[in-house]
Amino acid sequence: MAKPGIVSKVTSLLVPSGRSARSIKTGPFRGLKMQVDLSCQKQLYVGVWEREVYKWLRRFSPNISTAFDIGAGEGEYTLYFLAKTQARKVFAFEPLETMRHILVANLELNDLADEPGLVVSPKFVGSRDNDHECSLRSLLGQISPPCLIKIDVDGAEADILRGAGALLDTDQTYWIIETHSKELERQCISIFVLHGFNTVIVPNAWWRMILPESRCTEQNRWLVAMKPRTRSRSNGDELEGTVKKKGFLLDVYV
Repeated sequence: MAKPGIVSKVTSLLVPSGRSARSIKTGPFRGLKMQVDLSCQKQLYVGVWEREVYKWLRRFSPNISTAFDIGAGEGEYTLYFLAKTQARKVFAFEPLETMRHILVANLELNDLADEPGLVVSPKFVGSRDNDHECSLRSLLGQISPPCLIKIDVDGAEADILRGAGALLDTDQTYWIIETHSKELERQCISIFVLHGFNTVIVPNAWWRMILPESRCTEQNRWLVAMKPRTRSRSNGDELEGTVKKKGFLLDVYV
């Protein structure tokens, strides 16, 4: 039997290191170009990074007018919102300068950096408004529903909800939040329930035992939230199709 770590060491020898422009192979990000380092981003490249939330991303995306990528990182969700949805306004918040530079480079790779509805901000998002932080409440005048909000901020998720204001009272606001502790998850659920949202905890897939994501937090799973509404189809089935936007194929679920 191979010793632990041998496979990863062999892989690191065979897989080139360093960033290079590559097209994502599968999933909702398929066809988007990103500066990817295969030595540490193979899951992003092949389309299994955070795959557990892909069905929710696809379910909430059709017909959105506004999208938020809070904790945008290198920008795969920002690219998706710009290239593969009908969103007219996309906000990308990324305080880390190194990450933000990669985000902008990825936008340029896809000819999306000059999109008129794109806002890239270095601010933290929370419950206050000052030179370094802003609240979702302060942006209400720029938001048109339906609105999809993705949050990955390593600890400030509940504080962002506390600063969301009337967004929590809007029927057509959808949330995908990565939670990083059981207590933060509990706080987020309490806020959502107070405002009439349905919530679903999205756990890690069983196959993460053999294909884990490298995480350094106490907990890594997701929470999705949406207001209850009457389905347009009695059986609730999703219908699959494709839409083309800016040369990208979008898998659509309505």
